[in-house]
Amino acid sequence: MNYRRRIGNRIAFCVALLLSFDLAYGQQPPKVPRVGFIISSGASNAQSPQLTAFRQGLQELGYVDGKNILIERRYAEGQLDRMTPFVNEFVQQKVDVIMGVNNVVIRAAKDATKTIPIVMISSVDPVAAGYVDSFAHPGGNVTGLAWLNRDISSKRVELLKQVLPKMSRIAVLWDGNAPGPAIAFKEYTAAAQGFKLDLRSIEIKAPNPNLERAIQTAKNARVDALFVVSNPLMGQYSKQVFDLALKHRMPSMTEEIRYVDAGGLMSYGAHLADLYRRAAGYVVEILKAAKPGDLAVKLPEKFELSVNLKTARQLDINIPQQVLIQADKIIQ
Repeated sequence: MNYRRRIGNRIAFCVALLLSFDLAYGQQPPKVPRVGFIISSGASNAQSPQLTAFRQGLQELGYVDGKNILIERRYAEGQLDRMTPFVNEFVQQKVDVIMGVNNVVIRAAKDATKTIPIVMISSVDPVAAGYVDSFAHPGGNVTGLAWLNRDISSKRVELLKQVLPKMSRIAVLWDGNAPGPAIAFKEYTAAAQGFKLDLRSIEIKAPNPNLERAIQTAKNARVDALFVVSNPLMGQYSKQVFDLALKHRMPSMTEEIRYVDAGGLMSYGAHLADLYRRAAGYVVEILKAAKPGDLAVKLPEKFELSVNLKTARQLDINIPQQVLIQADKIIQ
């Protein structure tokens, strides 16, 4: 009897142990996917409008940061040399997706991994840059959106020409160390030729761009307007750039609305917040097992024109009604 009781106890113990294993396994929380996101400009305690739009897009699709998805943030604070090490961190940590927030990050991520999906926000033609095979069939591990910011340079020249009909000489302020701005400068060169404008190149370089000298060079060249090429370095120094432009009474045209908020006269470009919101859709599809190489690259659906009337008044510039009625945002 004692023998049978001991055998029964052992069997009961084994069954209980197996059940406890099953219960513990069943209670294990599901793996929370992680997305690597580098915030190009601004301090680590500043709110990024791109990140806000991206999180909104995720939330609309049922993914809440900190609950069922984690956004691994890194802050470059306008310094391009920080971005590749951050990308390498994401690769080492084996995040589920890397957000390619600019050309430096896209290139670094593409070079660092062939397996982790990359969702890009590309300001240049991604096929010409070698990021994807084609828009319809990207191939590889990269897909996303191409806002082709540089391809609408002629539209910016056209808009500013409406404001400054006598404009004949322009300067382009750009980061000489970055790949995107180099493409942008070529686009502005072609646009200037199309409008029969004289163009002056004004380069700045990290880590300590001499902005005073750069703007003074443009002033000495007697340019009628300053075109500012967007990138993380320019974002870091935007207030100084437009303070100096105003000091030297130089109208400016930019590529992003944030520069008009910083004091620039006008901007025209793709609606970046909408692009980041839409990028969240790519991330969700990939998390649901879609292959990035099978997801077609998409173009902007919205563009926005912004005008800073406060800056216009300080420069004694009258913005024509035909321009104002096109504006999506007017700063009074």
